[in-house]
Amino acid sequence: MSEGSRAAALSAARRASARYRTSPWPGGLHVTGHRAAAGPDPVLSFLGGAGCARYLLETPDAKLLVGCGLFAGPDALWRRNFSPCPDELHAVDAVILPSAGLGHAGFLPQLVAEGWHGPVFATPGTAALLPVALGDAAKQFEEDADRWCPPGPAVPPFRAEDVSRAVDLVRPVEFGTLRQLDGAELEFGRSGGRLGAAWVRIRAGGRSVVFAGPLGAAGHPLLRRPDPRPRSDVLVLAAPQEPGDRHLPGRFAAAVHRAVRRGGSVVVPAAAVGTELLLTMVRDLMDAQEIPRLPVLLDSPAGLAGIDVHRLAMAERWPELRRDGRVAVPDRPAGQVTDRPSIIVAGLETADSGRVLRHLAAALPDPRNGVVLLGHPAPGTRAAQLADGARHLKIRGRYVSVRAEVTALGGTGEFAGPAEVQAWATATPAPETAFVVEGEPAPSYALAKALHAEAGWCAVVPEEAERVLC
Repeated sequence: MSEGSRAAALSAARRASARYRTSPWPGGLHVTGHRAAAGPDPVLSFLGGAGCARYLLETPDAKLLVGCGLFAGPDALWRRNFSPCPDELHAVDAVILPSAGLGHAGFLPQLVAEGWHGPVFATPGTAALLPVALGDAAKQFEEDADRWCPPGPAVPPFRAEDVSRAVDLVRPVEFGTLRQLDGAELEFGRSGGRLGAAWVRIRAGGRSVVFAGPLGAAGHPLLRRPDPRPRSDVLVLAAPQEPGDRHLPGRFAAAVHRAVRRGGSVVVPAAAVGTELLLTMVRDLMDAQEIPRLPVLLDSPAGLAGIDVHRLAMAERWPELRRDGRVAVPDRPAGQVTDRPSIIVAGLETADSGRVLRHLAAALPDPRNGVVLLGHPAPGTRAAQLADGARHLKIRGRYVSVRAEVTALGGTGEFAGPAEVQAWATATPAPETAFVVEGEPAPSYALAKALHAEAGWCAVVPEEAERVLC
């Protein structure tokens, strides 16, 4: 994403903010119904996987897709992003996006590129961040296709013009507002973790389903805690990550100090949406004199655009933001790793594509440098290989020795851990069925088991492509 693209993304964010209070659909939405064949009860299909949200809800009057995410992980899974859209997605009447993350929205431009042009519903925050996240993904895909960087084929799944068409379809809906669809009712509530992220409640045919993606932690430095879970017949609940480590800032500071003593720099793979938390932590560490005041180089115009969206939200006092939160602003990006110790932040966070590959190729062979991995990388990604102790890494067709120090810090604390997720879910009367989704098998089955054993719930980890009645 160029500086011009960053300005365009921020302009789109401002337009989305303006639509926060003025919706172009005052009388609700009329969609052309595709009647579900299973009768009056809604039918729910699980079309995604770990880290990927795609839930098809077929009501008697319409087909609604909640989440339209990209797959992440090993080559075989990643390559599915480059395949034509499944027929089920082409048949949907509307798309509902829980967040702007690629796992929730990253496949939307490809769906649009193949001819789909229905309405897309999202919160104002998600609408503002969507051109940033999707525009950055399109740029990375195009760069990788030009260089033919496996695991992706040499043709990108979508381009910048597809992102523009997808963003034009978005209809912002405020938190707590009921949106009438044909035979259904939509509501968003705050889920935290990311600006604009929401749980989704859909009522249809006398039944209600709540979709809750990764929940934000109660102690999030920028966002308020999630809204309480509403009552529903069915709950689709994202598996939690490991809880954030309260010692993580200190461990990050220690990794920086070790690199500085060696005369090296630190490279941090990070997503365009979410960089604001990392930069806020770095600023706080510098203010507390726990790390030296190094240059902080954000090699991501999309990341800068995302920070601009957060600053706009704070200036307009969006209700999901904490009043005491402040977003850090980094130095402007630099092109190369320099001899002067620096903290270099670039995407993608999986290290499977993007500008971070150039920085890793330069930094990894030098034992003076360090690489800090945040979060829980999907199995099979380059970030996961580094976390597992890889001695070499294949980057753009060439193997690079890993001599730099690699520090995997795990969760950064913006998302709720297992105890918080379970407490949020069980604070409201039990649904008839809870489905635990989007996680790796171990945490998914652990949460389902805990909900069954401790709360007496019917909790299930569904199979991919499984269909159930609601």
